[in-house]
Amino acid sequence: MATGVVMAKRHAPPAPDRLGARGGVARTVAPPIAARHWLAERSRGEMAAGSVVFHAPSTAFQSPGGGENQLVQTGRYLEARGQAVRPFIPWTDRLDRARLLHLFGMSREGLQLAKLARARGIPVVVSPICWIEPRAMAALAVDPLGRLANRAKWRLKALAPRWPSWRRDLLRCADAILPNSEAEGRQLVRWFGADPAKIRPVPNGVEERFAQADPSAFHAAHGPDRFVLYVGRIEPRKNVLGLVEGVRAAGLPLVVIGDALPGYERYAADCKRAGAAFARWLPRVDHDDPMLQSAYAAARVLALPSWFETPGLVALEAALAGTAVVVTPHGCTREYFGDRVNYARPDRPDEIARAVSEAWRDGPGPGLADHVAAHYPWSEVARRTAEAYDQVAR
Repeated sequence: MATGVVMAKRHAPPAPDRLGARGGVARTVAPPIAARHWLAERSRGEMAAGSVVFHAPSTAFQSPGGGENQLVQTGRYLEARGQAVRPFIPWTDRLDRARLLHLFGMSREGLQLAKLARARGIPVVVSPICWIEPRAMAALAVDPLGRLANRAKWRLKALAPRWPSWRRDLLRCADAILPNSEAEGRQLVRWFGADPAKIRPVPNGVEERFAQADPSAFHAAHGPDRFVLYVGRIEPRKNVLGLVEGVRAAGLPLVVIGDALPGYERYAADCKRAGAAFARWLPRVDHDDPMLQSAYAAARVLALPSWFETPGLVALEAALAGTAVVVTPHGCTREYFGDRVNYARPDRPDEIARAVSEAWRDGPGPGLADHVAAHYPWSEVARRTAEAYDQVAR
């Protein structure tokens, strides 16, 4: 692997009080329980009266990703502010004992629960975790007819956003809608006729521990050389095959940490064949595993040229670890990162190769880690979430 690496700047732990986004004070308080234990611990026993009830689709944690991490971290940091949080247990929990219902993601089962909550006078908050990218829907269709159908569907939807749909009904049930960006909020208005007065953007977050990432553990396990890193599920939406092709064209080494999304094992096999000569494939690492932050610190570039991201939690984590970042321009990535990262469109392997090569040469953008530390700690996410709760809860 290539040598001559410039070491990235590492950042000291933030002070207990510091300025957060938009001038607010983000108070850093240690959550009372580790993320890897949070769901199991908070799902035990009876639900405390006055809890905020969290709900995600029932299959969500079978293959966890960024949305599931968003739920867990939001819960942990809300608890650090004194708010009781309960992952919803449908067999035992009664919504009429809750302070409010917070849905993560949009699903039909979430709509049914929201209707029940409204009937019982319980406020409903929705984090849609939704991005509509017609280009992606067309490109990822399995056949030409599917591509045409997807394009037609979303063109019609753009012309008639108030046309009945379960997603529209769900957003109408909400007392507050918490998109991960202002751009996502505008999409919800455009595509589903969401009420702009209900929209309160709350960004995704990053744990401050990534600022102290140390490459030593990863180097000890896998060698001292630097590399381009991808972390996430292996699936077409993440464009792992396009990344492999781009990194091959750049002539750089690649490390992939992640497993195939169920149903995409053949796609993962294609990716591995394409990267056989220069890529190393490692299994998924638990988000709390210190090896993950060590991998960020050991990498020279984190690359995420997906079909869209909102904005990609691994991009935030790697940026805070002092690593250069290449990310898709599709989604809300520019709103988060501005000109501090490199961008590459997913359907342009030559563009991916160029962006990765430039990031490898130049290192992280000026002020990238400081920008992420100042604006996107989970403590700030929890503060803004709690403000939304106070505006709608009884």
